[in-house]
Amino acid sequence: MSQQSPSPEWLAQLDELLSALQDERTAAAEDQLAARLGALDPDLLAFLVGQVAEQETPEAAGFLEIVAGQPGLSEEIRAQARAGLGTLAERGIVPMAPGAERFLAGYVQRSRERGEQIMLLGWRLPSGSIEALVYLLDWRGDGLKDFYITRQLDDAEWRQLVEHNANKGAPLEEISLAEARALLRAAIAEGQRYSRPLPREYKLTHSLSERRILNADVPEAAPRSFVAPDLTPEAVVAAYVAALHYRDCALAAELLAAEHPLRAGRTLDEAAQALRAEQKQAPRREEEVEVTPVEEGDQADENRAVVEASGEQVAVEKTGKRVRSAVRERYTLAREDGGAWRIAAIERVGE
Repeated sequence: MSQQSPSPEWLAQLDELLSALQDERTAAAEDQLAARLGALDPDLLAFLVGQVAEQETPEAAGFLEIVAGQPGLSEEIRAQARAGLGTLAERGIVPMAPGAERFLAGYVQRSRERGEQIMLLGWRLPSGSIEALVYLLDWRGDGLKDFYITRQLDDAEWRQLVEHNANKGAPLEEISLAEARALLRAAIAEGQRYSRPLPREYKLTHSLSERRILNADVPEAAPRSFVAPDLTPEAVVAAYVAALHYRDCALAAELLAAEHPLRAGRTLDEAAQALRAEQKQAPRREEEVEVTPVEEGDQADENRAVVEASGEQVAVEKTGKRVRSAVRERYTLAREDGGAWRIAAIERVGE
């Protein structure tokens, strides 16, 4: 139905919503509003978002912020709400203060293949200001490498913080609170695996992260990739070898295609455990590797690629002597439905 000729039912819903926005906002009222959003007809919700955005009030901005922060809604609806928020912000209209602190938004760098990611999480406080928690996740030994809490920010400063971190070498991907919890848990577990201490500021304020994230009452997050989606086959292989070097088996498993023997019939966690067991006694791969594509002539397939990688590995003998040897491998990669390249098979060359 066109938004130019809404039904009486839609207009009644709009009147009810606008009336509710004028009432005193409490945490319970906001929770009820958030719960109602997912039950609405998507076309009706799109109509409501568009109409509310035209109200140009702090209450309207608060509603749009709630819509934008609901991971269960479609990305199209959330993008519409974010666009409305941006337009209001340009006019100096910011969301009303919530009845209780509310998770605002979360972001993580889509750069998992580099072994390090910034994670940025923001909360809207009852005062109306925003407080952010910033984590540096290191998957190559340190786990949670760094952490800090920002001072209370206004909306413009929050946007500047997000933009600043988006320009640190990798795009930011929006994440839900459940996904943030999964990432933080995994980073802490990684640090424990290597007996690394937690950052001092995190230890001093750990109860805040526990209350807001680790003990948050949200469903478990479905696994999602934060590897850059546009890596070439050569870059995927280089990232895989680097992952073996650093014993980052979670990343190595993620770079394998579903048909690879280590992935077939296994979850990512199970594949990572299998790789960890396989690598425990294996020579340590050197990070530097030379990767070159292999021309396949008439066998060329846009969804298949073959590359060769030449590098070195270091074995430690029982005497403690380190023995370096050359490694040459041929990798066959397949393009997944989303377009990302993953490793389907690995073959040692010259053995």
